Amino acid sequence: MGRSASLILALAGGWAIAIQARVTGALKLELGDAALAAAVTFGSGLALMIGVNVATRANRQGVARMVSGGLKGRYPAVFMFSGLLGAYAVFGQGASVDLIGVAVFSLVFIGGQMVASAVLDSAGWVPAGRTRLGAARLLGILVACAGVLLALSVRFDAGGRVDGGSGWVSDDAGTTGLLGLIVPLLIVFTGGLVQPAQMAMNGVVSAAVGRPEPLVLFNYLTGTLALVIVAWPAIAAGGLVRLPLGPGDWWYYTGGLLGSLVVIGGALLTQTIGSLLYTLGLVAGQVSGALVMDSLWPTPGVLVGWQTVTGGALTIMALVLASAGNLRIILLGRGGRGAAVKNAHGGIAEEGDLRVR
Repeated sequence: MGRSASLILALAGGWAIAIQARVTGALKLELGDAALAAAVTFGSGLALMIGVNVATRANRQGVARMVSGGLKGRYPAVFMFSGLLGAYAVFGQGASVDLIGVAVFSLVFIGGQMVASAVLDSAGWVPAGRTRLGAARLLGILVACAGVLLALSVRFDAGGRVDGGSGWVSDDAGTTGLLGLIVPLLIVFTGGLVQPAQMAMNGVVSAAVGRPEPLVLFNYLTGTLALVIVAWPAIAAGGLVRLPLGPGDWWYYTGGLLGSLVVIGGALLTQTIGSLLYTLGLVAGQVSGALVMDSLWPTPGVLVGWQTVTGGALTIMALVLASAGNLRIILLGRGGRGAAVKNAHGGIAEEGDLRVR
């Protein structure tokens, strides 16, 4: 597969993330509980991946290798439970998208990823070792923060109150200012913070197993179990009876499929265009897809203003700034093995592995 086709697929993966966030947010509106909505999304992915892994001998053997590898200490057994971090990120979709929209969710989440990646690299808590936090990367983080704040500003009037006519919280809700949005914004940001750790764990396990499907199965299994436990009060109160089961409601259950395609596609596409170029394409797709979602399929009270669009552009610019040195090496085909490149989703690879083939 050529580089252009791979970049297009990376963009499509970003759109899939944006659509998944919108679908989970819609489920939350139907079910009235963020954890239950996330559990349904993860549960649909679990059902899909059970079928995928049972269907082929190679995947069944991969599941066996994954379990034995954890038990025999080929990698920390706790890495098999990285799906718990992914479950928290999807919970953030359910807890926030109906309030802040897909675009702001994406910008805040990506900002959390960038901060966490910088911290992990600076502390040396990654396989590639410690990486100095340079001026370009610090500037990228600051630009990303500016983009998020600009996107947030569209929802407030001159007095700092939520605009009930076009914002997240209606006048009837009685919530003014940013205070009513602190909790969902923190959930989204911390979801972005833990994502690089999850992807780093996934990279270790996937490399040991030799294929991504068994890992995705375990991600969905552990995440679904955790979300069901958290959502149990809503389930016990009869929350499942509100599941949309009409003939035209199939799309409520596509979140798991979309998430699976992103993870498996990422594992394959990074072998063609490298981790960094894949991430740039993915983030560009996620931001543009989120803006389209909020424009054509908005949650009640969410709109896209020039601030949101500019904030999205700043976020993409921030990622390019933070990755400028490594991106130049990749595009020019220079550099040897040894210098680590870190993508916004936490994947680690060496420059020699990331050059365009």
